[in-house]
Amino acid sequence: MSLKILGKESLIYGFGHVVSRLITFLLLPIYTHTFSPKEYGTISLAYAFMGFALVVYKYGMDTALMKFSVQSENSERKSYISSIYILQFCTSLIFSGILFLLKDIISETILGTADSSLMSVISILIFLDNLWNHHLLILRSENKSTAFISFNLLNVVITMLLNVIFVVKWEHGIYGVFFANLIASASVFILSAPVILKRLSFSKINLDIFKNVIKFGIPFLPAGLLTMVMELSNRYMLEMMKGAEAVGLFSAGYKLGIFALVLVMGFNMGWTPYFLRRIKEDGSKEDFSIITTLFLGLIGFVIFTTTIWISDLIRISINGSYIIGKEFWVAEKIVPVVLFGYFFFGTYVLQLPGIYANNITNWVPIFRAIGAISNISFNIILIHQYGVIGSAWATVLSFFIMSVAVFIKLNKIFKVKYNWLGVLFPILSMLILLFDIKNMLLRFMLPIIYILVWYLVIVNDDEKKAIRGLFSW
Repeated sequence: MSLKILGKESLIYGFGHVVSRLITFLLLPIYTHTFSPKEYGTISLAYAFMGFALVVYKYGMDTALMKFSVQSENSERKSYISSIYILQFCTSLIFSGILFLLKDIISETILGTADSSLMSVISILIFLDNLWNHHLLILRSENKSTAFISFNLLNVVITMLLNVIFVVKWEHGIYGVFFANLIASASVFILSAPVILKRLSFSKINLDIFKNVIKFGIPFLPAGLLTMVMELSNRYMLEMMKGAEAVGLFSAGYKLGIFALVLVMGFNMGWTPYFLRRIKEDGSKEDFSIITTLFLGLIGFVIFTTTIWISDLIRISINGSYIIGKEFWVAEKIVPVVLFGYFFFGTYVLQLPGIYANNITNWVPIFRAIGAISNISFNIILIHQYGVIGSAWATVLSFFIMSVAVFIKLNKIFKVKYNWLGVLFPILSMLILLFDIKNMLLRFMLPIIYILVWYLVIVNDDEKKAIRGLFSW
């Protein structure tokens, strides 16, 4: 896969993520006008639990499916896909059965409500989500980005439409949110089922493959859980220290900061199969360095521009009604910090080739543990004094520390000669925006200045050549 193909695939994935996230973003006005910050906090806690649960359901098999699907061929590939999927189907059924049976015991502790019917819905929802996500992983491993994005878009469109019906029109409240998700998930599961059925063969199931994929994938279970700790523990700690209202404000701020996340996730969709194929070829490290400069420059520009205009964005008024409820306007202070955190998440993603090249996936839980411990520690320190904004900075610092830890480990065994100006320029640019910029002309000019300085001063000749190659026909 060439650099140009990576650009094309990432563009498709990125566009799909932007569109799907924008559709999801449109749910925020509905929620901020329908629910109180406390109610929205309850919804956020439910989503946080689902995030943790999905990591357990997958226990690294999604990563194993991607790796072995990309690096295997023909009959062997079919054996890996069949074995992993059947294993996931059976264990997911068991996990959801346990959740359903324990719903009366765990519901209030996990979701903050004694009504266990919500947990019943969630147990089915997680089962379906896990399986259809494996259908889409196969499409991703085959570089079928258009089909991959189409199913994701279908999911969010159905979810959006049903939220309007269940939450706004029929006024089902919090339960309407999850009924909408359940129907959307079931629809995508059924419609994407042919993807797995065409590649599934019970005769190809192999016990040796079970052992192989479990050995490879299990280290990603604690790694995934620790990542969820980094991403979502803020909500629970805020709830304990500041209450559910603080969780609602924090979650709204994170939703407003999706622009950087969709870039990182869209890029990573194309990045993973790219480096898995490219990693052992000549000149791969030089390509990885170029990609680092280009991607960090792009995400830096998006963060830079979004931060300048976020205040105006959330105050857009349509027919006298603001796009974001006034109760949530204070969350705008969180957005630049959230965006900054996702930048450092991007620097972590860019270093993944070194982990796979040296087969040190057992180090992934260690890196994530460093990030999780940092996040919890900084949350304890900063929430007490700075509240919601302190929690957001805790995430930034934890992503930064985790990324540095990976760099220190890989610098000796997988040294990539980065263009350090290309790494530092976006960071310094974002730090400038910690100062509130009111002048309208300056707000228009700064993004243009960013692009000009980045291309004319920061980017080296090889990187400029790569940029021209990306836009050549």
